[in-house]
Amino acid sequence: MRNVQLLLQDPSVSKWIKWVLVLLVARVKKPLFWSSFLALNPLIRRVLQSSESQRDETIGRRLSKLSNIVTCAFLYLATHSNNGFPKDYVLIYLWMSYYGELDKPSDLRVLVSPQTSRYFKVETYSPSVALLYQHKEYVIYPLIFGQLLSNYLTPTKYKFNQRYLSSSIKSQILSPIWITYSLGVRSHSIAWGRLFRSYAYHNLVIGAFVGLMAFKSRALDQYYELKYGIVSGKSVADIVKQYGLYIFHKANSYTNFIYLPNIVSMLLISISASTLSSMNLWNNKNFFKLYIKTIGFIAGFVTLYVNAQEFVPDFGYLRDKSEKNNIRTVSKTFLDGLNLYLFRLILLSKWRITKENHPSFRKLKLSSWYKIETILMCFGVYKIMTLNDFLKRHGGNTELESLPLIKGIEMIM
Repeated sequence: MRNVQLLLQDPSVSKWIKWVLVLLVARVKKPLFWSSFLALNPLIRRVLQSSESQRDETIGRRLSKLSNIVTCAFLYLATHSNNGFPKDYVLIYLWMSYYGELDKPSDLRVLVSPQTSRYFKVETYSPSVALLYQHKEYVIYPLIFGQLLSNYLTPTKYKFNQRYLSSSIKSQILSPIWITYSLGVRSHSIAWGRLFRSYAYHNLVIGAFVGLMAFKSRALDQYYELKYGIVSGKSVADIVKQYGLYIFHKANSYTNFIYLPNIVSMLLISISASTLSSMNLWNNKNFFKLYIKTIGFIAGFVTLYVNAQEFVPDFGYLRDKSEKNNIRTVSKTFLDGLNLYLFRLILLSKWRITKENHPSFRKLKLSSWYKIETILMCFGVYKIMTLNDFLKRHGGNTELESLPLIKGIEMIM
């Protein structure tokens, strides 16, 4: 009886019970397994710990890995038969985050697997490779935009690319822009009025999001600093004015970054369309896909070049202490995150097209593919849990520990 009371008083068990109640109310499938995954890792570690493991670092490390394996087994049991859970997207996100953010190609300080990690580091190779990696967005973003444009514009028999393309990107970004463009046999036109209305709408939507995200740092914090005399030489009107200008410039820079590659693509198609028509190349699907990808690559590269030139000044005073560059410039950090996100979506769409429609891949039933994806997803979670243990044992890494993925894993460990 005493052991039961002690068990119920354990913080992991209390957390487990809370999760069970929350998941039952939310009607999540298999709440017991989900709760075990989310809450019981510390308890499993304590059960496996012994005086011998505390003295021997190797045994302690192996027992930590075993506790992580048991935790991931609960995740497998919670998700393996749930076909509504996007396991394919989660596993792509985990593995790309692991090698793109956590085990960075440009960070020699983090060698999660000493036998293999060094081969993923650009510094292992020639200086030209490291230089190319520093400016990788000039290759990656144009390639990604060209692929997205090809998926959207290329007509195919079954329209797989359009069907599996992200519905939000298609309906909220590409369609409002491209619906204004028409191309005839010997003519082309853009409905400028409709395009400007769409442009204004995107400015407002993005501005609302930017204003919400910046409200605390750009308005509330500065108001309290002024109120309590921490800063001087400003008025409430100045704070409101700078906050509004910041929203305008930041939202407009993001909107321009969306519209410019599409408008440049329209211009390039209009210039080259007549030549291709005279050569009777429109009906060749492979050529058309390559043609659209080339158009998209050029348009994406032009967009990055224009973004780097800082044609519109931001007057400096709009920047806060953490911002050194022109706020009208889309930052390299944002571009890296955007490229990772878009590449994940493209990879996911290609994988779903392949596994659901390709004759060779359909030899395995979808249920089998779901189980394989679940195993790979759980293994990805295990690798990140092991990385978190690695960081704790070796004094941590502030940059890595601040990443949302590590913070999320830390919540269950």
